Amino acid sequence: MILPVVTLSPNDTFDYQLLFDHAGVGLLEIDFDGCIRRINANGAAFFGRSAEVITGQNVTVLTHPEDIPRTIDALQQVVRGDTSLAVLEKRYVRADGEIVWSRSRVSLLPTRSGPATSVIAVIADITDLKRAQQDLEALNLSLQATLEGGLLGLGIALEARDLETSGHTLRVMQYSLQLGEALGLDAVMLTELKHGASLHDLGKLTIPDAVLLKPGRLDAAEWALMQTHAHNGYEIASRIPTLPRLALDVIRHHHERWDGTGYPDRLAGTDIPLLARIFAVCDVYDALTSERPYKRAWSHQAAVDELRAQRGRQFDAEVVDAFLALFPVVSSLTG
Repeated sequence: MILPVVTLSPNDTFDYQLLFDHAGVGLLEIDFDGCIRRINANGAAFFGRSAEVITGQNVTVLTHPEDIPRTIDALQQVVRGDTSLAVLEKRYVRADGEIVWSRSRVSLLPTRSGPATSVIAVIADITDLKRAQQDLEALNLSLQATLEGGLLGLGIALEARDLETSGHTLRVMQYSLQLGEALGLDAVMLTELKHGASLHDLGKLTIPDAVLLKPGRLDAAEWALMQTHAHNGYEIASRIPTLPRLALDVIRHHHERWDGTGYPDRLAGTDIPLLARIFAVCDVYDALTSERPYKRAWSHQAAVDELRAQRGRQFDAEVVDAFLALFPVVSSLTG
């Protein structure tokens, strides 16, 4: 149904003051210097003060200190004509000290004749919404910390079974994050890289001790079995509902080689996911510089030389170059 448009003739009267006083949102008339000329009952209730107390005060007196610059900027934008409507979410401080949130809409208040001398601010109370958002953010951070702690704990537990040098998981995670930052990864990708690093060898849980802990070289059958750990780790980790796809890529593909001779999928070049390419360099560096039952630890320089020799063969050359640019930092971590 289309409602007719109602227009008022010059002889009609309408009590705009009544509309102002009884509007279902807070309404404030504010002069160009920020002084409050009028405020309705809903607005006064929002601030926890009487209209008489509020009238004549500067709006910045009621505003949370951290939001004063944004408040002044919004007012000036409307006054200058940069915008016809400024919308901002901001905090106010009530008379009892409680911090409340509003979504404020500020625009020029027309006059019957002459230029405008004030603005009208419409304020909607969004305090409950903001508090709910903050509670959800806190819960999300708590869940994220729980997830990361669980993943890291599992990764460290894997070290004990594999006879990895103590601290391997933490080191490769730290190297990967530094390298990822150097390569310009955003915060989301860095988190996914960290999760993948935590569980990169999860699949070794499926490898028999006779193979996993063998002190000598593996024969062809044993090596083929060992190579299944990347695929198996991916399959296990895929059952973790909150683990992102890029983290799974690290687990599955960190043994792929740039030249296509790696495993499990014999991917080559940029077909290998970027996070897996980054992690592969860090994992091999730490393996080379760590002592194992079957080998002595390489020096930092020898490991760096090996990474350089494998540019464009085992590793992405760009990733290796970024790692080598960081080697003074890496050296201090190992020392």
